[in-house]
Amino acid sequence: MKKTVILTLLTILTFGFFQPMAALAEEQKLPSGTDRSQIGQKIEDFVKEHEKTTAGMATTVFDKDGTIYKGNFGYMNKEKKVKTDDSSVFEWGSVTKLTVWVSVMQLWEEGKIDLEEDIRTYLPEGFLKNLRYDKPITMIDLMNHQAGFSESIQGYKEETGLTIEESLATNQPTQSYEPGTMTSYSNFSAGLASYIVERISGQDFSAYVHEHIFQPLEMNDTAMSSDLKDNLKVYKKRMEALSYSADGQTSKGTAYLYSALYPMGNAASTMADFQKFAQALLKKEKLFQRAETWATLYTVTSTYPGTELPLNMHGFWATEFGMTVVGHSGNTLGYSSFILLDLKNGIGMTIMTNQEHEIVYNHEMPALVFGPKKKTDSATFDKFQSGNYRSARSFASGPMSISRILLYTQFVEKSKDNPLLTQNFSVVSGSGDETKITASYGDNFRVKDSEILKDWSLLISAAVGIVFSIILFLARGG
Repeated sequence: MKKTVILTLLTILTFGFFQPMAALAEEQKLPSGTDRSQIGQKIEDFVKEHEKTTAGMATTVFDKDGTIYKGNFGYMNKEKKVKTDDSSVFEWGSVTKLTVWVSVMQLWEEGKIDLEEDIRTYLPEGFLKNLRYDKPITMIDLMNHQAGFSESIQGYKEETGLTIEESLATNQPTQSYEPGTMTSYSNFSAGLASYIVERISGQDFSAYVHEHIFQPLEMNDTAMSSDLKDNLKVYKKRMEALSYSADGQTSKGTAYLYSALYPMGNAASTMADFQKFAQALLKKEKLFQRAETWATLYTVTSTYPGTELPLNMHGFWATEFGMTVVGHSGNTLGYSSFILLDLKNGIGMTIMTNQEHEIVYNHEMPALVFGPKKKTDSATFDKFQSGNYRSARSFASGPMSISRILLYTQFVEKSKDNPLLTQNFSVVSGSGDETKITASYGDNFRVKDSEILKDWSLLISAAVGIVFSIILFLARGG
């Protein structure tokens, strides 16, 4: 009897001893299964593997308590051998849009904006000139990039000296889709939201963000105006650096786009400040006064069609790894960046490079922390129908509309190598000419053969007209 009691007590004590130890061991692992202590070596080995296509890169891995790993690699100026270090300044690109959505949620918290209200309530009368649908556009539509706007020129054109209001008023894209029906990534939508922040707050957007986001987070090495001169230290450091193409070899000089619509992607900072912003979003601190606001921010506002998988959360894009990771990526003329937040496990990652449309670090390296990305399932490949597909983010009007047939449309066959289904996790909805392919950051839709014929006819006509004009010009001696 005594022996049985003793064995029972030993079993209880042993189980009680090993259970906390097992839990502690799990806490020491990242979502990918890698030990926290090993992630630095994993990243450094990864960089060494890709050093031939690397210019400059900085990255951090962190949790709610602090930094797990921080690394600087390569050069901010390869020609002069200026290494990447803690003082290096990178551009945020479209990650800047997160400051727009945080600002909107701050005003929502104060009761100054209704996310479900028609945005025309907050704009001057008749401000939006190219609306084709009677259905109201809400702030949620802007956050989800589902307001219906086609591509706009703000991300491609110098607009020196214009205000946000002037840029939005003079360069408005066509509303090609009914609000809420198509995900079409839109710089114009983010610009509209920033303009609404200006009108409600009574402040220039840059001034508002400095006061309500950067200062509370002690982000003293961040600039975000159209010329970056709202922080001269950052401006000087940025202009000393060079940027490179995706191959990490071809210099693009100090390539910079002076856009009046700077909230769409013009912020620049050190990695330390970039991490401060990301870590505040992960820890849910300082940016809002109430826990309710944080809970609302990370509530799903759009899903993949026919599923409950989150696509967007109030402007934060969702990416499926082994879990849902939210955040935003960014690209400019010579920089790429990413903020990724695993809210469930409390793990975050930031990446900044001085390379245009860099893929290896921004889209492959996160798997070291979060595990492999979710892939499109076989049933979706089976459902797909061959045909001409076009990105919802394309120019629908104006001179740039010629590009939609050349750059934004492709014939895609039903195969295991389908580029619309293999590059990112995707969902197919609809059928026939109503087929739509949804992936993070935007939709592609099937285009009728008659539309393809029409576009090619316009393109050929334009080409003939140009050739005829040149011949006529030469024949008349100039």
